[in-house]
Amino acid sequence: MPDPSPNLPMAGLICCALLCCGSLTRAATALDCLPPLVPAQVNDGATRTTYASEIRAEYVAYFDEAQIYLHCLESARAEVTAEVNRALADYQMLGPDPAD
Repeated sequence: MPDPSPNLPMAGLICCALLCCGSLTRAATALDCLPPLVPAQVNDGATRTTYASEIRAEYVAYFDEAQIYLHCLESARAEVTAEVNRALADYQMLGPDPAD
């Protein structure tokens, strides 16, 4: 029976992807964006051969999750930029500083 442990990181990565997707919908802060875990490097040739498809799947999931993470960061950046622009407009409405 094959060792199920190579699939465990995949389950964790899928969970991370779901959490990151939730961050995209509410566009809060970069602290809401969770970076994906990099797959563990497998150096043993026999293990790489035996579990090649699982290892590939884990890397594909990682690359997908990295894109989700980067989109989450971009969404957070856009939200902060919009907040800064709103604050700047509000600040400018105050008019000139009478002390000047």
